[in-house]
Amino acid sequence: MNKLALGVIGEVAFGYDFGSFDDAAPHELVVRISRALKYINRAAYSHPALEATMFRRDRNQHRDDIEVAQRLVDDIVATRRERDAPGSGDLLDLMLSTVDPATGERLSDQNIRNQILTFLVAGQETSAGVMAFALHFLSTHPHVVERIRAELSAVCPDGDLQFDHVGKLRYLRRVVDETLRLWPVAPGYYRKARRDTMVGEHPFEKGEWVFVVLLQLHRDAAWGADPERFDPNRFERSRVPVNLADLYKPFGTGVRGCIGRQFAYHEVLVALALIVGRVDLIEDTDYTLKVDETVTLKPRDLSLQIRERSDPVS
Repeated sequence: MNKLALGVIGEVAFGYDFGSFDDAAPHELVVRISRALKYINRAAYSHPALEATMFRRDRNQHRDDIEVAQRLVDDIVATRRERDAPGSGDLLDLMLSTVDPATGERLSDQNIRNQILTFLVAGQETSAGVMAFALHFLSTHPHVVERIRAELSAVCPDGDLQFDHVGKLRYLRRVVDETLRLWPVAPGYYRKARRDTMVGEHPFEKGEWVFVVLLQLHRDAAWGADPERFDPNRFERSRVPVNLADLYKPFGTGVRGCIGRQFAYHEVLVALALIVGRVDLIEDTDYTLKVDETVTLKPRDLSLQIRERSDPVS
């Protein structure tokens, strides 16, 4: 799923082919970014003196990872600049050609590099995690897979999934939403009190911060008697909590909510539809779901089997 998500964001946003599936090993950029995120997640709670002594090797590796990741992204920008043909109007073209109306200046190469790295982390690591969690749940809930296939047959009977079909895959959307409810790839978000206030019984002074833990929020009693259970039907209109907007925030909230939300939904829905339509997902009964936290959440050592279907749906 990391390879797939990297390929999608590379082609769609930057017109760049990472050749993700040309090699069995993960792409170097994925390896570097994943390791950098894991380091950041730990070192954020450490002290610089400890990083310079006890964790010096990790710190040096992190600096090397950042340098290599930046160099790989610079190559993407350089490749586009060298191309003679007009751009495709993708995100990279916009960053290279758009002029700030106030200053008349374009984005610097360093700014563009940083924006690309942000989109690669936000648009690759997260989508890969959602798809991986979803595949785990689908391998352990074959009746859900059959219902997805029935929906696919009804929405696109000729097996040719098109853009207009995606919005009609309502049950598959509920599968994705339930996956994000149980395992939101972003574990939470911060909020700051604008004034002295109360949150339930807890007082907060102006300027104080609170971290909203989504794993707790998404398992609130309002979701039903067994909030730990995977059940896509929770998102049927008749069953969703009345205050859904307060209880379900896998993409964050407010002005800093994820700007790529619709892109992510479309990407994940299409990928899962094609996978479920073409292969059987077979549970590994020896595997128990374990979760790694870097900056995002993702399954650790996910294990399942796939078998090509003789009668693919799409």
